[in-house]
Amino acid sequence: MTAAAASCGRHAARDDSGRDSGVASDPLPFPTSLCHRCAAPPRYVTSDRGVVFVYCPLLKRYPIQPVMACDLFCPGAPRVGE
Repeated sequence: MTAAAASCGRHAARDDSGRDSGVASDPLPFPTSLCHRCAAPPRYVTSDRGVVFVYCPLLKRYPIQPVMACDLFCPGAPRVGE
């Protein structure tokens, strides 16, 4: 995901090759999740079926969404659109 896609609070769209195109597209998945407001920005991975998974770089896994409480949560700067 590009910095531009992260800063606008939306995940990047995928091109036909399955890679992130860097273009902001759909609204955030699970908008109430703490992951979107964390200083350690999550990575959004879209499956071939169109399902979006949220990867946490601190936990090094894909937590069950939405995350409502997390011991590793560090408030980050608010992103545009939130």
